[in-house]
Amino acid sequence: MSEGRERTPGVDSARRVLKILLLFTEKGPELSVEEIAHSVGISVPSAYRFVSLLREMDMVEDNGGGTYVLSPRIFLLARSAEQAFPVSKVLRPLVERLSKDTGEAALVIRRVGDFATCVEMSQPEHTIRLSFEPGQIMSLHRGAGPKVLLAAMGEAWAQRYFDRLRPAPSAAERDAVLAEVQGVAAQGWSKSEAEVDEGVWAVAAPIGVGEKVVAAVTVAGPHFRIDDERAGYITERVVAAAAELSDSLSTWRH
Repeated sequence: MSEGRERTPGVDSARRVLKILLLFTEKGPELSVEEIAHSVGISVPSAYRFVSLLREMDMVEDNGGGTYVLSPRIFLLARSAEQAFPVSKVLRPLVERLSKDTGEAALVIRRVGDFATCVEMSQPEHTIRLSFEPGQIMSLHRGAGPKVLLAAMGEAWAQRYFDRLRPAPSAAERDAVLAEVQGVAAQGWSKSEAEVDEGVWAVAAPIGVGEKVVAAVTVAGPHFRIDDERAGYITERVVAAAAELSDSLSTWRH
């Protein structure tokens, strides 16, 4: 399973309903029943039944033209999640300061199952556009931030992650990433060049609460303006910011 846990028996219908909710994204906010059926791997009549249940619970609504969207009730869940992981109270000011200190884009990235998603971002006007934007879902095996999150899960989990991945990467890429994340876990930070976006250099470090890594803080910018000296400075600032964020979140939790 994507969370590294055993499958809970006897809840296949509930699992399908949750999968349907997770299909809705910023890039795909509207879905037809046929699209849902194909993505979840169920029949169209079954998809209709599950969508009807979600409508009954006021989680999705008919958008007209045969498509469905998430209902405003989802905003309540989003606010609850923000309270559990205090983006505005803790992350945003520190991310903005890190971006100002380095002159590049600063991001906080979290793991959601087998994916990484950006939960906070600050960037100066002169920086280049990045694939990672708040809410955008990306893989865990490419990019500095995602690899920090993958490394935190341990080698056995990372092996199972690659077993689940579709389409599967080449054996060479898999072996290279598995070897790299061992080093990431040991040194406490990761860097990447053009792994997610062409010409973009990035460095990331883990944010922890207690013994658990809950996120990664990343700075990313165009490779052409980041020489060795500047890369060293940015790495120091990212590692320091990760430690400060870890302390702040630990304090907030208690």
